[in-house]
Amino acid sequence: MLFVMENVKSGISAFRFHDITWRYVGQSPPSPRYRYIYYLYSLILNIIVTFGYPTHLMIGLIQSESKADIFKNITINLTCLGCTIKTLAFWWRLADVRKIYALIQRLDQQIIQSDDVQFYNSNAFRRTKQVLYFDVCVGLGAAIASEVATLIAGVLGNWRLMYPAYFPFDYERSVLGYIAAHFYQCFGVTVQIFQNIINDSFPPMALAMLAVHVRLLNMRLVRIGQRPKRVREINDAELLQCVEDYKALLDFRAAIQRIASIGTFVQILVTAINMGVVIVYLIFYVNDIFSYVYYLLFLVAMPLEIFPHCYYGTVVEMEFNQVTYAIFSCNWMDQSAAFKKNLLIFGEQSLRKQIIIAGGMFAVNLDTFFATLKRAYSLFALVFQMK
Repeated sequence: MLFVMENVKSGISAFRFHDITWRYVGQSPPSPRYRYIYYLYSLILNIIVTFGYPTHLMIGLIQSESKADIFKNITINLTCLGCTIKTLAFWWRLADVRKIYALIQRLDQQIIQSDDVQFYNSNAFRRTKQVLYFDVCVGLGAAIASEVATLIAGVLGNWRLMYPAYFPFDYERSVLGYIAAHFYQCFGVTVQIFQNIINDSFPPMALAMLAVHVRLLNMRLVRIGQRPKRVREINDAELLQCVEDYKALLDFRAAIQRIASIGTFVQILVTAINMGVVIVYLIFYVNDIFSYVYYLLFLVAMPLEIFPHCYYGTVVEMEFNQVTYAIFSCNWMDQSAAFKKNLLIFGEQSLRKQIIIAGGMFAVNLDTFFATLKRAYSLFALVFQMK
């Protein structure tokens, strides 16, 4: 056996972006020395953006008079309201984030063979980076498209806000008022986008990390008893260690479900509703090319936000399903009676399906992703008939 533990990257390092962003958006206090100053900063930021931003959009929606403004405002209202709910839900479950970090550290210690180290370093970090870059591109791409569409419309003589909303001053008759309102919307949507990125990317990144660790467990299980000159006591100990690691993986999955339950549930609902609304708005109310491009990008971006959740939820299911096959792929025939007894108990426990459930209703997998697209189309068909 080749021990190369020093070459294993820490799995926690994959979430460095989240740790830094949580600090800036007011969810993760620093050292006790600056704790109270940070609390004040967090309070002000969350009042102005986390609660204030969806509130000023909601009031603007209530005050909207035309159907076009109502449809236009519903999409961003639901998106920002969903972001606020997800932020509060994530803040409530930050203890589970720390638990996941502790489980990753524990599971990393079992990666001691060269093949396992190579697989872990090349797969875990590649997958988590892909999810993070994907969500950053989707989130920032939608925001940049909105700002560009607003600026181009202004240059062409139609200065308006990014989103119809309420302000306690008349921004339409004052240059300074318009600048202040526009700056607030740009600042607010930027903060909410970064909140959304960490809320939407952490669960699928954690699922990707979990899937890799389950695969590594399967690889270790298959190797038990396969090498020559291995005494039974060592094989018994390896099996028991695999059982303990399997329990840790179940705790890992449960922690992800607690974190993602409310947020993913809200995101699935918001995506289904928003897609139907945006399709109606695109067909009946958009009358300029820049708005058309923006809402087309918005339409594509919404289902993409839940795709990594559903994809890696399915990958985790598949990896857990392989545990039973890995258990009975080891050389169990030549082992002790105690080994075989533990193997049978382990095999029975591994038959349970390990599915991430959002809100106690939706399984986080690709079936739910395609079902969400179908719901969006059904909503569009209903609105189209009412029209």
